[in-house]
Amino acid sequence: MSNPTRPDRPAFKGLTWHRDQYYSLFAPVDWQKVMWPDGRQGMILLPNSEDLHTLFAIEVIDLGTEVTSDDVPYLAQGLRDGIKALQDRKIEMTDESVVGRLVELEARYSFVEAEERRKRWVRVLYHKTHQVTVTAQGATEESYAYWLPMFNEAMMTIKVHDIVPKEPTT
Repeated sequence: MSNPTRPDRPAFKGLTWHRDQYYSLFAPVDWQKVMWPDGRQGMILLPNSEDLHTLFAIEVIDLGTEVTSDDVPYLAQGLRDGIKALQDRKIEMTDESVVGRLVELEARYSFVEAEERRKRWVRVLYHKTHQVTVTAQGATEESYAYWLPMFNEAMMTIKVHDIVPKEPTT
């Protein structure tokens, strides 16, 4: 069902470059940035500050050990098991890849939380000892579809690294 007060798709107003020691990405300039309330490393970006369940989030964890391609089957199984633990989950796709020393897991799925079917796209990137989990989530499947063009921009521009990238010089 369409919302008569909302256009058919979001309008890009520009992008801003978010830079952290372990990741960087471009995201819409008008999304509200908040830190994880429980102190996790990373951030949450909200397209609409009144909807806390539609979000783009990044979490960084130092695993204390370097992840290699040999770990992929175990990591992928762990991700699938985590998704399967969600209520009424429907898995759209899962994938894993290794490019050089970068290990990546990806999944798209929906699940029920608080009597609402939510949709989520997760990429888990392993770089050296760090796990960088990137999550795009819609409070509903419709909300996810609406924000998907902007989620895609942020999701596909993420880079993982060891030092904060420098501002470009003009």
